[in-house]
Amino acid sequence: MFVYYFVHLNRPFSTVEPALVAQLNQLGSFADAAYREGEDLRDKIDRIALRYDHPTMAKTVRLLSGIPLRGDQQTTIPFAWEATGSPGLFPRLDADLIVAAVGPELCQITMRGTYTPPLGPLGRALDRAVLHRIAEASVKSFVDRVAHLVGGDGVAAA
Repeated sequence: MFVYYFVHLNRPFSTVEPALVAQLNQLGSFADAAYREGEDLRDKIDRIALRYDHPTMAKTVRLLSGIPLRGDQQTTIPFAWEATGSPGLFPRLDADLIVAAVGPELCQITMRGTYTPPLGPLGRALDRAVLHRIAEASVKSFVDRVAHLVGGDGVAAA
């Protein structure tokens, strides 16, 4: 499954890009927090749709970032986002975090990636029904956190 989200920052690429690269060690905690928000959303949907409470299956997530591919107008940071323990029950997201110049005082932070729902046909059906929306919400939360880290109040509506 494909996931994609972006946000614009009212800041030049020349200030945002080095700030992002310098803060790569922060991104793991952002992924974990975004994952937890997705789990909270899933629990709310379950309570409304299925009318029962169940224990959350939340896991800690690990973000494994690759070497940034830096350019004059764009930097791409490859990474994998995966749950720790029981990897067969949770999807692994392979993605790129991209910061790119859009204009002299405007840049864009984008996350694009893919994941395969676990549990074969059942997992694909659940993903189509509801889990993809949760994945999208987690990706949005992650990108918004990154944007606020490097852009502060310069985040523009995407």
